Amino acid sequence: MAVGPEVLMQDEHAPAALRAVFSDVDCHMIENAERANDAENGGDYRTIPVGDQMGRILVQNIRLAAVVSDAMSQGRIPIVTAGTCSACFGMVGGVGVAEGPIGMIWFDAHADAETPDTSSNGFIEGMLTSTIAGHCWPRYRRRVPGFREIPEERIISVGIHEKYAVGGRTGGARAMGTIIDPPVIQKLGFEAALGHALDVLSTRCSQVYVHIDNDCMDPSVLRSSRHCADGGLTDGQVATGLDMIAKRFRILACCFTAFDPDVDPRGPSVIAPLMVKAAEAAARSISKTA
Repeated sequence: MAVGPEVLMQDEHAPAALRAVFSDVDCHMIENAERANDAENGGDYRTIPVGDQMGRILVQNIRLAAVVSDAMSQGRIPIVTAGTCSACFGMVGGVGVAEGPIGMIWFDAHADAETPDTSSNGFIEGMLTSTIAGHCWPRYRRRVPGFREIPEERIISVGIHEKYAVGGRTGGARAMGTIIDPPVIQKLGFEAALGHALDVLSTRCSQVYVHIDNDCMDPSVLRSSRHCADGGLTDGQVATGLDMIAKRFRILACCFTAFDPDVDPRGPSVIAPLMVKAAEAAARSISKTA
């Protein structure tokens, strides 16, 4: 999945789609973020060991946070594509430059809400929303510049359908915050369920970070990776969700993660238009104040 951004950021895909709508598009690819420099490790290489997976993820997120915060300081709206969902740490750090409370809308097939105490395999990608909410990895997450925890009361988890699919894993930790999953959608309808959750969240904050793991979509729309499961959202529902968010909040940034081009070549034709939709929604929302 790490090569997904390389495909999406080819000039004819996301950049061309964004330039067709916006006159001022600045594309930035973060590469070779494997080894911490002196500023990142405090001049002591032992604090972020070279070659360690967790160290590499930390360096990548330190770099991402800097790019996102710099873009925001220039009045730009960061629309990011990343190889893995752990990029959310850098995104949360980057948007942390905004004043006032921040909420998070998390679109995903999975809750990603395990902790080191509940995880059976120690996979950090399964501990993301719980880390952001402040339930684990405190010293690690705070090494990302600008990182501020987002409490559960300011998180909405949308999708979370894998456990309801045939062969899906039913165990694991609960999702963070308000949950818009298949049973809720079946009962209320997607727009009504999300709309109610957004209305409640709007009483707690006026600005949000939007995270979209591409496996939130059903494989009939896009089989974004080998972690996909039946029963997901349509791309139309994701687009509608972005419009609904923009009507209530200022969208600080949006990140699309985890597309494996070896699994489904439809990726650019599905994800690039959604990146444009996210940019359009965020641009409309920018007048909202924190």
